[in-house]
Amino acid sequence: MFRTFSGIFLIGVLTAGTLALGWYCVQSRIHTKPEYRLTAAKISVNPPPVWVPKDFIETVLQRSNISGVSLLDDSLTRKLAEAFAAYPWVESVGQVVLRYPSGADVRLVYREPAALVEVPKQGKIPVDRYGILLPEEYLREVAPEIQADYTVIQGIQSMPLGSAGTPWGDPLVQTAAQLAAELKDIADEMKLTAILPATETTPSGVRIVCRLKTAAGKELQWGTFTPNDPRNGTKKQRVRDLIKQYRTLDNVPDSFQPVDLSRE
Repeated sequence: MFRTFSGIFLIGVLTAGTLALGWYCVQSRIHTKPEYRLTAAKISVNPPPVWVPKDFIETVLQRSNISGVSLLDDSLTRKLAEAFAAYPWVESVGQVVLRYPSGADVRLVYREPAALVEVPKQGKIPVDRYGILLPEEYLREVAPEIQADYTVIQGIQSMPLGSAGTPWGDPLVQTAAQLAAELKDIADEMKLTAILPATETTPSGVRIVCRLKTAAGKELQWGTFTPNDPRNGTKKQRVRDLIKQYRTLDNVPDSFQPVDLSRE
């Protein structure tokens, strides 16, 4: 009986080994088939905004060296997420789903230009709402005609610490970019053209304060700014009231200049 059991066990092992070897051979052949190779055409993303280059998926694959990788690669989901997260116009990567053998679905949150940082002898450099440096070719190649649509951050003496997709590295830029994003919904009404951040020493320490400028040169003292501060809504309503009263901020009497919102 023992010999019978041993024989059955040996047959089982040999069968399993044969099946494993067979699957390995089949899988190896599948890995090399063109239809299982990753290409830009096989990747589906949620529609990007107009400022993201149309060929950005090809760029992502080229930079990450994963073009042509087999869709059966166990680490492909992670590699795709990391590759898209490293692209300057991508703020975050959501779900990555592989579809065999047709490709992959990738959900992205795209970065959006919030302001242009004016740098001496360098021109204007776009940043997003967090002060993240964005590709400069956007203004040269994609949308040179709409530079006037963006608020300009002025008075910055620093240069970016890294490349596109990384923080500028200056708290003044970060604060002003966040304020530009906060004012986006009323910027046209205000005829807002510039934000000037600066440091200010107080008895309790150093803080960042911001001034706003309109197209006609009128100034508003915004004061300090932090996202989600309830006072932001109060200050914006004060601006709306002034616009309603004078039709435009440029008509606010000089005796009220600069308009001080810092105590609102």
